[in-house]
Amino acid sequence: MNIYGERIVLRAIFEEDAQFLYNMINDPDTEKMLGGSSFPVSIAAQQNWIRRQSGNSEVLRCIIADRCQEEVGLGTVILSDIDQKNGSAQVHIKLGVENCRRKGYGTEALNTIVKYAFDEMRLHCIYADVLEYNNASQKLFEKCGFRRDGLLRERIYKGGKYVNVVTFSRLNEDAE
Repeated sequence: MNIYGERIVLRAIFEEDAQFLYNMINDPDTEKMLGGSSFPVSIAAQQNWIRRQSGNSEVLRCIIADRCQEEVGLGTVILSDIDQKNGSAQVHIKLGVENCRRKGYGTEALNTIVKYAFDEMRLHCIYADVLEYNNASQKLFEKCGFRRDGLLRERIYKGGKYVNVVTFSRLNEDAE
C-alpha cells in the first residue's frame, strides 16, 4: 500500500532504487547534515540491504516520490523505533535530489508520514533528532508542527568534533 499526499507518494523501497539510495548515502553534503555513523557503501551492498528489508514491525521505510513519477525517488522518510505500547516512533527524512529541496516536498512528506502514523498506526508521539547546525531541518520540523524539546549536548561526532543535537516532538493532539 502506498501513502499519498497531494503531490507526493510514500512507497516501498524496490531493488530498482539501489542506485538512487547508493548516490544519496555516499553524498558527503547529505551525510554531514545527518546524525549517526556513515561508511562508504557499494552498490552491491545497497542491493543486498534492500533485499533484506522486510517484515520489520519496528521500522517503516519509504521512498518519497512525485505522484507523477512514482518510480523516481526524491528522498526517504522513515519511522524507526516504532513502539506500539507507548505509541511513539522516531522520524527521519532525507531529500537526496538537490533540485527538489526548498520546493515543499520535505514538508509534504513529513506531514504525510505523521498523519499516517497518527491516523492509521495509532501513534501518539513522533520525535526527531536534528544536528544543531542543520537549520533547514530545524525549520522543517517547526513548520510541520513539531516543538523543540531540548538539546543533547555534544551527542554526535562529525567533522572531527562533537556537535549538539536538537530534539523535536509532535503529539497527536498538537495537530488539533
